[in-house]
Amino acid sequence: MLVPREEPYMQGLNSYYLDIARFVEHLQGEIGSGCIYGRSSGQEILVYFDEQEILRGIIQDSGERARVSDRLTPVLEALARKSFNIRVYHLDANAIFFWGQLPPFKRARATLKSSDIPLPELIFRLKQKRFSGFVDVRIQEKEDSAILFFHTGRRIGGSYSWGRGGLNGADEEYNRLLARLQSHGGTFAVGHFLAEKTVAQKAAEAEANDTGDRLFSNLDTALEEFLDIYLGVMGKKKKTEPVLRLKQTFLDRLDDYPFLDPFLGIFDYVDGSVQFADDAPRNKIAAAVVDCVWQVITAAGLEKKFRQELGRWSYRTALEERGIAVER
Repeated sequence: MLVPREEPYMQGLNSYYLDIARFVEHLQGEIGSGCIYGRSSGQEILVYFDEQEILRGIIQDSGERARVSDRLTPVLEALARKSFNIRVYHLDANAIFFWGQLPPFKRARATLKSSDIPLPELIFRLKQKRFSGFVDVRIQEKEDSAILFFHTGRRIGGSYSWGRGGLNGADEEYNRLLARLQSHGGTFAVGHFLAEKTVAQKAAEAEANDTGDRLFSNLDTALEEFLDIYLGVMGKKKKTEPVLRLKQTFLDRLDDYPFLDPFLGIFDYVDGSVQFADDAPRNKIAAAVVDCVWQVITAAGLEKKFRQELGRWSYRTALEERGIAVER
């Protein structure tokens, strides 16, 4: 889950002793808008509220997708089963609108170091890609941290551990973050927002031609999850570098799939995220990647294990509805 970095308005509470529904009403009168964050063994909850209503309830089990509701009932059901450590964050009026409507997101697998890429350079690259998402910044050897948010490449604000309100767009706070990174160094974890689509939109995507969809879509998510499964299976085999082996297979198959040539800039797979050029033949690329993955899996003798993992995967239809065979 993504939680504001500001100091909590309240903390050290236990849900066992709280009537959460009444507690929310009390907070609505006392601070107006904010969120309640709860953590227990294997589960987290979030409740966003403003002065008038519950905006969103979120429940996330460890390793699972978050479940979202505009009602408090699912959260109350989770609270009835176990106790949670509770923190409360105050969010300004503009911030609660933003946080309360955060789309689903996917974090990159790798964490970047400021010694390898300075934050301004990373942001410049994200701007070029018209990136929508966030960068989670942690200062080394300090408790300071920040979350910087972006929309189509533009930095729209940040949540800072030394700040207030939940979404500060002031350059002075960003510059303070840069100064602390320069003094102590830090790490960056990137997460990109995933577009939520209606059933009608998904059906339209399935019927669209390869170049018709130029935004993040469930194809991106499905292909990334397919590659995550590949990495998990290959990672259990010693002395393997699964990403390197896959990219070498891309190069070996350029006669069949010329658009996988990294020097053309049409497609890339970096830090757990797929990246398509605007005019990329997305469906053809996805099919080619699946084919290359199976070539590596077969060479490693892991077909049975890979099929078992794919059998438990619930999001395969996003590929199969485009005519891409997931299993071989």
